[in-house]
Amino acid sequence: MGYRAIVVTISDRASAGLRKDTSGPEIARMLTEAGYEVRQTVVVPDERVEIERALVEIADSGHAE
Repeated sequence: MGYRAIVVTISDRASAGLRKDTSGPEIARMLTEAGYEVRQTVVVPDERVEIERALVEIADSGHAE
């Protein structure tokens, strides 16, 4: 069984669609090259409530096993 990962990018501009998220896909690519299965990528604004919500949803989804 290999490692699995979920990439969370925290960016106000990317989450609002004002700029393209380039760091998340790059991290996902690096993780994939290192043998990880990237199961999801998420972009959320830099707001504590939104970050918490995203992490809870990830944990509840079963993808973060």
